[in-house]
Amino acid sequence: MTAEMNTLIELSEPAELPPRRLSDDLRELLQEARGRSLTIGELEQILQGRGFALFILLMSLPFCFPVALPGLSIPFGVVIMLLGLRIGMGQKPSLPAFILRREVKYSVLEKIVSFGLKLTTKMEKVARPRMEFLRKSPGMINLIGVGISSGGIQLLVPFPPVVPFTNMIPAISIVLLTAGMIERDGVFVLAGYVVNIAAWVYFAFMFAALGGGIRYLYHFFGG
Repeated sequence: MTAEMNTLIELSEPAELPPRRLSDDLRELLQEARGRSLTIGELEQILQGRGFALFILLMSLPFCFPVALPGLSIPFGVVIMLLGLRIGMGQKPSLPAFILRREVKYSVLEKIVSFGLKLTTKMEKVARPRMEFLRKSPGMINLIGVGISSGGIQLLVPFPPVVPFTNMIPAISIVLLTAGMIERDGVFVLAGYVVNIAAWVYFAFMFAALGGGIRYLYHFFGG
């Protein structure tokens, strides 16, 4: 086959369309909500055509707040864990009915999306398709699912409120993994794995410190 024929074949193949911007998807979500409260099931339906990665990213955003939004830790953490687990097992993402019925007030959704817009706008300045083997190679999506599920489990670990960053660090890892999937950025995916491992190391250190503190108080007061 001549070089000219090869060129014609390459030109005739449809080019892969650039990914939609995360910020555009978040803006459209608020428009579709139309000022009303939505259940998690309704949010899932709205975002379904854009992929479960965006839905998981939305669920992880409240944990990135400096001050956690009340009432979301358990339902959103369970959502992230279950969806990540099913992706890791190569199954179609789905959620139990009692989670789908959980309602998210519009005021809370507006705060989440507004914060998400600030975050994703900054991320979009550096995100671009690169190191795509970390996202497209066989088994890589499953591995990303394992990382997401791991982050969801970390969000559910019952640390006392006085322990800092126990929600923020896992949430950052989930945001990086899901943004890497959406933006086709393997560097984000790799950073997500690194942050997830760092979260487990931090958790182990904090558990050891808490255990040491409890033993010290027991011996100090109990003789």
